[in-house]
Amino acid sequence: MGEMSFAGGVYTTLPARSYTDEALYAEEKAKIFRRSWQLIGHANDIPNAGDYVVEDVSGTSIIVMRGQDGEIRAFYNVCIHRGHELLEGKGCAKKMTCPYHAWTYDTTGQLRAAPNAANFPGFDKSQHKLRQVRAEVFFGLVLVNLDADAVPFAELAAEAIPEIQDYAPNLGSYHRAARTERLASANWKVVAENFNECYHCAVVHKTLTTGVVDPDEYRTRGFDYGIRHVSPARPDEKKSYSYVADPEAKTDKFLTWWFFPLVALQVYPGGIVNTYRWKPMGVNKTRIEVDWWLPEATPNPVEEEIILQHRHTTFAEDGPIVDSVQRGLESGGFDTGPLVVDAVCSSQSEHPIMAFLEHYRAAMARS
Repeated sequence: MGEMSFAGGVYTTLPARSYTDEALYAEEKAKIFRRSWQLIGHANDIPNAGDYVVEDVSGTSIIVMRGQDGEIRAFYNVCIHRGHELLEGKGCAKKMTCPYHAWTYDTTGQLRAAPNAANFPGFDKSQHKLRQVRAEVFFGLVLVNLDADAVPFAELAAEAIPEIQDYAPNLGSYHRAARTERLASANWKVVAENFNECYHCAVVHKTLTTGVVDPDEYRTRGFDYGIRHVSPARPDEKKSYSYVADPEAKTDKFLTWWFFPLVALQVYPGGIVNTYRWKPMGVNKTRIEVDWWLPEATPNPVEEEIILQHRHTTFAEDGPIVDSVQRGLESGGFDTGPLVVDAVCSSQSEHPIMAFLEHYRAAMARS
């Protein structure tokens, strides 16, 4: 596929029922969410042997744990004896012991002990292991996929890797420094479309379009992995926080790589990095989590400035927008609408939604 291209013109949105239908949402859960790479966090969240975190991944409880051998693995949070959950929350454990019958597993998922095991004829502990889940570490970010046959994330993201290496080269050693989150009363596709098109930016995001990005130069393009956003930084007399834009240090751009369907990596001018994680919670409920990954766990003054600015402007401004769109889609007063694309695919064009729809339709067409 490579880079997508769209001719200028007027196209059509998905019908309103695509954002409100429970049966379609269930199909999306099976065909898209359970087959897609989803962000758990960063390797530095679980730095020591035995460190773990339990996460809900599309309704499935998953353990992500650093083994005694240093490897990060993911497991279904299910004892293979009778199905009881093993762990909750986060912590550090040299072993995993089921609270039901005390079957005990090591950090590779291998069964090591079961009460009275020596007296069960034919019982072989070596034949019993926790069911593993695909996990990858990508520039320090930990992602999991419930689909055992999924394309590796690094292969999926191949087109973005050279630029990420240039603009976020030290991400692998960064630490979680802040989170901004919200439970949106909107379908995940409403949230994804809003995130990726900037036709609304000049209307809704005054701080972003005057002090962070250049609306005349802001560009979005569809790729195999999802959608790329790029803009040069604003000049010193216009910038809305105190970053240094240095082309040689690669701190002079705003960049976003949105990986279909639920993950994005952003670099703000000044080389300040965040990730977005979207967690669909229902047909009209989507949790949005923005984590900032920085050289130190405590932000410096410039980093704190953009974290707070983003929290109180761009992020906050999108909240009522997506909720209002969802109410409109549920009202009965809207079926389909026009998607407007200009010939140069500028920031004032809705071609990113066209790119999203290409990914969406391809995913839904899979058997």
